[in-house]
Amino acid sequence: MRKNVLLDQAHAILKELITKEDIIVDATMGNGHDTLFLSSIAKEVYAFDIQEQALLKTKEKVGHLSHVHLILDSFEHIFDHVTDYRGVIFNLGYLPQGDPSITTLHDVTIRTLNMILPRLKKEGFIQIVVYPGHPEGMIESTAIQTWLNTLNPHHYQITITSFHHQENLPPYLIMIYKTKDEG
Repeated sequence: MRKNVLLDQAHAILKELITKEDIIVDATMGNGHDTLFLSSIAKEVYAFDIQEQALLKTKEKVGHLSHVHLILDSFEHIFDHVTDYRGVIFNLGYLPQGDPSITTLHDVTIRTLNMILPRLKKEGFIQIVVYPGHPEGMIESTAIQTWLNTLNPHHYQITITSFHHQENLPPYLIMIYKTKDEG
């Protein structure tokens, strides 16, 4: 069995959605695995992280690619760097092999989701991998679940993939598909 079934599924979904015409935002570049994957299927990738360690690790993987833009900044400043995109992916939590006290924060995540959702084009998407197994991750998970309930079901379709019987609050995957423009 694969080591990370959930991330494999997340990539499989993205591979079906993204074309070489799409601009994609990797809101949390981490160690660069998602950024590298996205670079192989998208026209352009904008990857964000607040930690220089993440940027350096990712640069090792994609630094030679001119269509990948690595940005040392919080994803809440997305519109300072990119305004046109088909999808945004979030792999929340903390940097693997990094400082676990530096995490994504629920208030920043919700504020950012509220900013990007109105600018998401019809047929656009947001993918979120949520890690409720650490204190801030649980707070973030609860905030995201509450936020999802505010989305108009006539404009968005939401799927959630989770491990049914795994212990220790495993991560889960949320897909938000925009099916109709608001207004």
